Parts: sequence; C-alpha cells; structure tokens
Amino acid sequence: KRTVCYFFKIGNYCVQPKCGNNHEMKLYFSERNPYWRCNLRTCRTKVCLRVGSWFGRSKLSFTTVIRFIYFWAEELTSVNFCHKQLGMAPNTVVDWNNYLREVCVFSVERKNSGKIGGAGKIVEIDESLFSKRKSNVGRVLPQQWVFGGLCRETGQRFLVKVPNRGAVTLLSEIKKNIEPGSTIMSDSWRGYSTQELENAGFAHFKVNHKYNFVDPETGANTQQVERMWGSAKWRNKKQRGTARHHLDTYLVEYMWRSGVVASGDDAFNTILADISAFWEARQNAKTVLLDFVWFLT
Repeated sequence: KRTVCYFFKIGNYCVQPKCGNNHEMKLYFSERNPYWRCNLRTCRTKVCLRVGSWFGRSKLSFTTVIRFIYFWAEELTSVNFCHKQLGMAPNTVVDWNNYLREVCVFSVERKNSGKIGGAGKIVEIDESLFSKRKSNVGRVLPQQWVFGGLCRETGQRFLVKVPNRGAVTLLSEIKKNIEPGSTIMSDSWRGYSTQELENAGFAHFKVNHKYNFVDPETGANTQQVERMWGSAKWRNKKQRGTARHHLDTYLVEYMWRSGVVASGDDAFNTILADISAFWEARQNAKTVLLDFVWFLT
C-alpha cells in the first residue's frame, strides 16, 4: 500500500479510471493486488490497478518494481544481483532494464532534440569501435563504429552508430548533430577534411596523436571526448558487452546518466520523474490517436 501511494504521490503512473457509467472509480487494497472499484450500487465494476498503467506489462509486485528502479539508478541490475536480491527471473531482469532504457530514450530525445555547439563553442569529435574482434583467442564479436561529439562549454553530447568512418559518413553526421559556426577539434584521421568542414561553416583544428596529445601550436586536443569513450566502454565492459541490436538504447542510457551527473541531480528521483512524463506522453498520444480515428469515421 505504501509503495502504491508513493507512486501516486510522485507522478502520473496510474490514471484514475471511470466506469461505463462515467463515474470515477475508487482505489482499494487487497492482499494480492490493488484494484479500482465503482461504488455505484448499480455498477460495482472492478478493474485491476495495473490495467491502463505503466505497470500493466508486468506481474512484479509494486515493492519489487520500486526496489528494481532504485537498484537500476545505482547501476546494480545485473541478472545475478537481481535474482539474489529481488528473486527476479533472468528474462524479467532483461525486460525491466529495457523498459527503463525506453524511458531514457524518451527523456534524451525530449531534452536534446537540437544540435550541440554553436558560435563561440568548441565541440570535440571522435569515432570509436565497439566490440573489437579478438586476436586468435576467444569468440569473434561483431564490430560497430560509433561516432560522437561533446561540447566543452555545455557538456552536451551525441553518440550515433555509423556503418563506417569514411569522410562522407562523418561529414553527414557532423552536419546533422553540430551547429554551424562551431569550432571542431579532432584527431588527424583522414575522414576529417578541414576544407570540407570549413565549407560547411565550421572552424577545424586537428591534433596528431602520433606526436602529441595537445597540439603545441593551436592547443587542439580531444581529451574530453576520449574520456567520454572511456566511460562508455567501461560501462559496456561492466555489463559484459552489449548485443549489437541493443547498442542504440545502451548509448542513450549512457547519455542519460551522463546528463544526470552533469546536472548534479539524483538518478533515482530523475528516472521516476522521467517514467511519469513518459507514461503521460504515451497516454496523451493514445488519446490524440483515438480522437483522430473518431474524426475519420
């Protein structure tokens, strides 16, 4: 009961329903599952609290859900840990990690819908290979290039999967994700053409890592974006790698967590607020769709 009341207090996880007579239903608590009930004597309709709520996709107890969310915020949701501490089955642990990554995608897209950088701002860029092939030992893992950028002044960043790190591919992603007028700093990879970048409205400085970590003449360096890769890959290694088809949402989760750290917010409270906003947006989208269908008919 305390857990359900807590969810109601902090956000729009459950919407108070109405019965077929358009009468608001009241919440009741049983030993197993809370439920809504209409108090009209001519109705007495009962509906499980999970129906039409964010919890509808799972049979976990509400207490287990809130504990899992807390552990997720603390990055403690490995299959073994959740099985021992929460009694969750392996597939359920995977599902709930994916549910929360889905919320991260919603949150990051809502907050970071525009390009990073801009006039007077420096954006460091770099590309990195995830799941490198092992040499002569172990299983062969699929390779995936990821391209990213980080704005020094704002801490904003982007990470995108790319099919290769050729000049055409990288220039296209730079135009999509970085504001013209930005000063771009990169390593000396031949895929970064200074002339092409300047033609697209960017200033460009390189550092040749073969000789220096910081260019002695221009001061150009990519140390912050390299630290970003180090952090992202550490999390990937901690989770024993990420399936290639889950890499998009994994990278978004990393961006979500980085944003929380940069803002000084608490991860647990932030994900709870984002879950509430996510569910409210989904319910509003359903309402708009139903209204549109009604209009067409």
